[in-house]
Amino acid sequence: MAVEFRAGQNAPLAAPSVRFTATAPVPVDLCALVVDTHLKVASSQDVVFYNQPNTAGVRLDGNALVVEPARLRPGAEKVLCVLGADRVTPVDTALTDGAGTLLTTFRIDPAAGETALLCWEIYRRGGDWKIRALGQGYAGGLAELFRAHGVEVDDPAPAAPSVAEVPSPGDAAPSFEWLWKIFEDSSRSAAAYLSAFEYAQHRLDDDLSAAVADPATRTGPAAEQARAQAHRRCQELLSAAETRHRDDSARLTEELHVVDAALPASLASWESPVWHAAPAPSDGIRIGDLSAPERGSLRVPLCVPLPMLRPLWIDGDDAAARQVVTALVLRLLAAHPGSQLDIIDPSGWFPELREHAAPVLAGPPVVEIGGVTPKLKGLADNAELETLAASTDGASTQREARVLVLAGLPHGYSSDDLVQVLRLTQVAGAQRISIVIAGSADTVVEDPAFRMLHENSQHLPATAEGHFADPWTGSDWHFTPDVIPAEAVAVLLQRVTAKLGAV
Repeated sequence: MAVEFRAGQNAPLAAPSVRFTATAPVPVDLCALVVDTHLKVASSQDVVFYNQPNTAGVRLDGNALVVEPARLRPGAEKVLCVLGADRVTPVDTALTDGAGTLLTTFRIDPAAGETALLCWEIYRRGGDWKIRALGQGYAGGLAELFRAHGVEVDDPAPAAPSVAEVPSPGDAAPSFEWLWKIFEDSSRSAAAYLSAFEYAQHRLDDDLSAAVADPATRTGPAAEQARAQAHRRCQELLSAAETRHRDDSARLTEELHVVDAALPASLASWESPVWHAAPAPSDGIRIGDLSAPERGSLRVPLCVPLPMLRPLWIDGDDAAARQVVTALVLRLLAAHPGSQLDIIDPSGWFPELREHAAPVLAGPPVVEIGGVTPKLKGLADNAELETLAASTDGASTQREARVLVLAGLPHGYSSDDLVQVLRLTQVAGAQRISIVIAGSADTVVEDPAFRMLHENSQHLPATAEGHFADPWTGSDWHFTPDVIPAEAVAVLLQRVTAKLGAV
């Protein structure tokens, strides 16, 4: 069975010839470079592409590139299997032997605007040949890739994207989807950087191994020179990767700066002027920021779409948890002008929120344990009736969105109370009910309703100790929950809720 390779992975090549193919959503051009140990061509004859379809040991054969290592020119140490496209595209590549038997596959998802990709390396190790998955690329296309390997190209290299090319928010209103796309771009850029780092280390190990493989050249000036050259090549690869990642981060930071002033309040930073303007509806809320200190200073907003289908559960019972809840509540209220707020706070955690959010309260906050059960049952009954009415009467008017804060869970809440909360979660999306829970993350509570609610909620840490793996590349990010600057909490609560209450 063929093995799917990852970037940097290598294996012996036993077949006398190998066919390189690639599939992508857009047309691609297959090319090959025959290079020396320094990854440079000796002449233009070492390049195989549509205008020069063959050279010694390498040829284009329809939609495949065929490499026969034994027939390469003298002095050839590697063959780089390359492809180019008109735009950035994911690519699935494969290597087969001369009989058509699949040897291995390798998928490449360009993360930093690369339109020319180094896919595979077929290289000599001693008297044998090996294959290695590369996955590196060039945003400047094939012209930039060719120049990097010593090929003379007449066409000028395309200019790198500048700050002026950052999209203008005037063409389309920035939204949750816009920020999610920026997050995806930053994730793929980070993954490309990490992949390049791993590849550089693999190449350094291989080059150092080759430098000491021959006992005759294991010591002395030649050995020192070979080791120094290996470290120089590794540093060049690392520097190029760092430069690309730094440029990507600068572009995304500028885009976030431009977009922030045009985002609706629920998605914008707390410094944005939109918090002084009239409230505008939104399709999501910001719940925190993501960063990777070892990969630069870029901070990407992490957002969730609306309506919320699961409760947001802030794990903690201290001041940090209360700060996160307050920020989430204000963003949820701002996302739906005209929405109302219900607070169940038997632990007395939120006096400031209860006081300053008075203009948008749906009723008196519940601060006594005895009031928890009737409040939750009433909310659940009404929500189910509204849902039933909407399903039987197409003309029914959907009620205004609601935000429900449950503080201090599980203390002060009976098992029946938790069942009522579960009833609310079943219709939360249809009725635009956003539930925010603050309380213990203690999963040893012996109550089936508590465990079910705990498992069905989206948990957020109350402090900057969380980690988040992005859904595209699995890269690890450091999560910092969103909080209102301490000096602005009361002012923002009063100003924003007063405007929302007047809607």
